[in-house]
Amino acid sequence: MAKTDDKVPRLALLIDADNVSAKYLPTILSELPKHGVTTYRRIYGDFTDPQAAGWRAKLLDNSIMPIQQFSNVKSHKPGEHAGKNATDSALIIDAMDILYAGKVDGFVIVSSDSDFTRLAQRLRESNMIVVGMGRNQTSISFRHACTTFVNIEYLSKLDGNDSSGGAAADDVSEDGGVETTLTLADVEAVVAGIVRNNDSRGEDTLLASVGEGLRNRYPDFDVRTFGYTKLSKMIGDMGRFELTECGSVHRVSIADTQDVRSRVETYVRQRLAQESSRTMNLSILAQEVYGEFPELRLKDLGYAQFGQFADSIPGVHVMSKRQQVSLDS
Repeated sequence: MAKTDDKVPRLALLIDADNVSAKYLPTILSELPKHGVTTYRRIYGDFTDPQAAGWRAKLLDNSIMPIQQFSNVKSHKPGEHAGKNATDSALIIDAMDILYAGKVDGFVIVSSDSDFTRLAQRLRESNMIVVGMGRNQTSISFRHACTTFVNIEYLSKLDGNDSSGGAAADDVSEDGGVETTLTLADVEAVVAGIVRNNDSRGEDTLLASVGEGLRNRYPDFDVRTFGYTKLSKMIGDMGRFELTECGSVHRVSIADTQDVRSRVETYVRQRLAQESSRTMNLSILAQEVYGEFPELRLKDLGYAQFGQFADSIPGVHVMSKRQQVSLDS
């Protein structure tokens, strides 16, 4: 059952206690209302294990139902939690039962375990919202299988909730095993692509559609991981875009590129004039131009290749077959 526009999504919260520490519970609970209302709240693990003591003290107060899962086999591997596979299986079975009951619009899966990747994919195939919550080292495969992924480890540090005890058995050192998927350059490229696509159709680009596009491309996108609280501030600081406010709506556009284009055109003509033959290799000229103008982005000017741009400069001609560019005498 998919959510509709006139109601808050109903979600099933499923927590893998063997994989996530109880110290992240405040962050998890503070994030839940941003995605919907939780009608199921279940946590899976072996709560007879002393390592689960941190969870036992918090479940009743937060109305989270513990699903006890004893270990079916005994592990002899150092550091391996014996009931891990049994816990995973119990969570997956319950998730499918809840799905077929048809009473929720989505799921919140709290785990850093890549074993839940296929579960997330299967739920999305059934038109379910899938919010993943996990630590830094959560695999890219699980992050991208979700509709949205929330890095609870990073947010816990921001909120100052990182000092309570009760680490899970495999709650590894937070300084290692970190797998990052997104940089500011990635964000900038996606925003530029959205704006250019809308421009080609003669449509305005709204800030809300930019945020939706970023989350569709990168489910783990979160402005807070870049030190911002608002997407508008983050995009404005990039310098490549202009934000226009009209009432409560923000429009995003590529910043004026005429000044950059004019300076590059002047540079190209002057550089060619320095050559005795007034001719240069196209690749060498392109390297020099990008070195002098790192802010140059051909796509923002409407070109896919440097040769096309150079050939558009008055007085400059590109001989494609010879890969040469020349200046009129």
